[in-house]
Amino acid sequence: MGERKLFKKVRLENYNYLVAKEEPLSQVTEELQKVIINLEYANVDKKYQVIQFTSTMAGEGKTTLIGNLGYLLKERRKKVIILDLDLRRPKINRVFNVPNDKGLTNYLLDEIDENQLIRKSEEFNVDYIICGEKTSAISNILSSEKLENLINKLRENYDYILIDSPPVLAVSDALMIAKLSDGIIYSIAYNKASKKAVKEGIKNLTKTETPIIGTVLTQVNKKGKNTYYNYYE
Repeated sequence: MGERKLFKKVRLENYNYLVAKEEPLSQVTEELQKVIINLEYANVDKKYQVIQFTSTMAGEGKTTLIGNLGYLLKERRKKVIILDLDLRRPKINRVFNVPNDKGLTNYLLDEIDENQLIRKSEEFNVDYIICGEKTSAISNILSSEKLENLINKLRENYDYILIDSPPVLAVSDALMIAKLSDGIIYSIAYNKASKKAVKEGIKNLTKTETPIIGTVLTQVNKKGKNTYYNYYE
């Protein structure tokens, strides 16, 4: 079959194609399962309930990763919800193939209630919250008491709250979101960001004092090695 990449570009653009669901016996899904196992070992003391996903720059596969991990965690009978806090370039609605309306921003403005905010995907059996109406008041939203209260309510009902956030070097949003999170998973696409940029991104995150509990290497050529994902605590 020649060289193969984890989360090929075509799959990255087709966000609602979850390889973990569509190809459960594939090597990619096997590596995703290893990420889940390592996450559960890292979380043996239940310290990491709210987990932020970020990357150095755009296009490194974090949204696709969240969708797949959310699906696999649900398959392991975990209560999971995915929260889109990438308010500038929301994509979680694409994973679940719905319009980006009546979401978080609408909830914060009291235009919808919690029952309308939290949606369930019948196809993937995962709960999720989309961004909703676009706004320029992003810093106000991310620092709002109402958002913090919402996340605390989600803690009462879910084992894992997976947060999609912007790349760390693009804007300061990821650093604000880190303060709402228990831990961070950093997505690094093979041959995408420079080593210097990755180091800078990680250095910026460490200032928030929220631990980086793992890194995930995506879009790696199959040729030569079988390890597509690298996870550590």
